[in-house]
Amino acid sequence: MSDKPRILFLDIETKPAKVLSFGIRDQHINHGQIIEDGGTICVGLKWAGDKKVKVWSEWEHGYSTMIKETHAALSEADAVSTYNGASFDIPKLMGNFLLEGLAPPPPLTQIDIYKAVRRLGFICNKLAYIAPLLGLGDKLKHEGLPMWIAVMNGDVKAQKRMARYCAQDVILLEDVYNKVKAYVPNHPYMGQVRPDECATCGSRETQSRGVRRTRSFVIARVQCQSCGAWQSGKRIAA
Repeated sequence: MSDKPRILFLDIETKPAKVLSFGIRDQHINHGQIIEDGGTICVGLKWAGDKKVKVWSEWEHGYSTMIKETHAALSEADAVSTYNGASFDIPKLMGNFLLEGLAPPPPLTQIDIYKAVRRLGFICNKLAYIAPLLGLGDKLKHEGLPMWIAVMNGDVKAQKRMARYCAQDVILLEDVYNKVKAYVPNHPYMGQVRPDECATCGSRETQSRGVRRTRSFVIARVQCQSCGAWQSGKRIAA
């Protein structure tokens, strides 16, 4: 078994809440009108380098099993990568864990690719735009809300389409991550604490490339020849 740090790629799909409403325009919905919370309906998980995505779903595995298996995977991960997951997926899951009676998973090292993409100045930061822009493929097309309604009503074909849709998002997430990881600010250290390896991807194909100067030191610049990320080397002079 490899001791290389493990990155978990994750994406969730949620379902709409059921509410009582007196109209469809300019409505303020308060908590007393909520009949059923929406919540998570399926979770796509993929370990970096694995070929397959595992989709845990409410309809196939049961809600409790889906949440517990997601919790177990997060507990094993050295880092979790998402697309806007720091604001959406992970908080949603934390609430799911609490309601399921689970203790929190270990503190998560998060790599939110959406945050990195936002720093790159593209006109649109949605995964549906970024993935094809980078030549990585497209999200799976679907019929929109009618697919969610069909899934909730037990339509087996719609459930299979949603599972494929979720899995494709996870595949695109990993592909986008691999494309932009050198641009991720404060990327967690994914090496094995060797002086000749890249902190971002763990490659030992690194080269010294000049120096950078601070107020107090001259520090070697090191660039990974595998992923392109930069890091600081030794202090050359004081």
